[in-house]
Amino acid sequence: MKQKKALVVDNEKLIVEIISGILENEGYHVEKAYGGLEALEKLKQQKFEIVFLDLVMPRVGGDRICRFIKQSPRHIETKVVIVTAVAIEAEPQISALKADACIAKAPSPKMRKNIIKVLKLIDDDQRTSDEMILGKEGVQARTVVRELLFAQRHFEAILNSMSEAVFELDTDRIITYINPAAQALLGKEEWELIGRSFTEGIGTKKAKEIDSSLDELLKVDYNTTKELILEYSDREYLLSFRNVVRDGVLIGTTVVVNDITEIKLLEKERYLRERLAGVIEMAGAAAHELNQPLAVISGHSQLLLRDAKNCDEKLCRRVRIIFDQIERLGELTKKFASIVTYKTKDFGNNIKIVDIEKASKTEDNTGLKGFWE
Repeated sequence: MKQKKALVVDNEKLIVEIISGILENEGYHVEKAYGGLEALEKLKQQKFEIVFLDLVMPRVGGDRICRFIKQSPRHIETKVVIVTAVAIEAEPQISALKADACIAKAPSPKMRKNIIKVLKLIDDDQRTSDEMILGKEGVQARTVVRELLFAQRHFEAILNSMSEAVFELDTDRIITYINPAAQALLGKEEWELIGRSFTEGIGTKKAKEIDSSLDELLKVDYNTTKELILEYSDREYLLSFRNVVRDGVLIGTTVVVNDITEIKLLEKERYLRERLAGVIEMAGAAAHELNQPLAVISGHSQLLLRDAKNCDEKLCRRVRIIFDQIERLGELTKKFASIVTYKTKDFGNNIKIVDIEKASKTEDNTGLKGFWE
């Protein structure tokens, strides 16, 4: 008969040894993890029939490990038993995690009794909601613990509601937290990302840029920020890195990612608007200044044509040429006055000039429809 495998996870070594000893006496092969990240590494490498898991641990808490197990197709048959000192205070959160059982931390003999009972209930599949939180008899809820758990949930609620993608990394650049916006940005579930390197799956060049920024932050023991613009596909992202220092000790980095593609497009549009405003003002001024002398020349040309009817044909032809060109200039000034967009064309020698035909408003050219909306 194949020996069942169990994983015991707690940041307190004594608790790990106590639970491991109980399970080994019950015939289990036991793996030990002294924190959430170590547990994730083992879960990625092996399958377990059952996982005994502390709820409150630094960096990666038991709630994230539990969600990882419940969401991962690899561990669909793995049972999760939460062993915690906050079973009473965190009962609603434990229920939401849909763990298979919960045991309140207690002296070794009592905990042994409850662990054996849970193993039997799980094996016999006779669990009920009342039986799944064991060892809470005589335990009183502590106000200070409830307040601390409330503060933690409040902080997580703020992060979860942010539209910016937020990552938390440890000093080895491993992802220990990711908010829903970050999951949506990457198109992945939490269980697929927790415990992975932040640069895993990123191209070599981009990964080097990110590693360089993280290197700078991880060399200092005071709070500082580093920003990096990353181009990916047809989008642009602003990555804001900030190292996290607690009690003078560097414990990791937070990364906030903003998609700035639309902002860049708006900046480009504003630049075009400014260029367009300059072209329109210049064209309007030129049209205004040219209209009066053109009107005078056109008037005198007509008078010359009238007076030259009985004169030399060669002279009449030249006057008509002058008059035609004046009319052409008049049409151009009208187009100057009706410029609605900024269009250019090549003039040669890498020089661009305003394309009057395309820039001016005509019946066939609506310019940038909706540009000003």
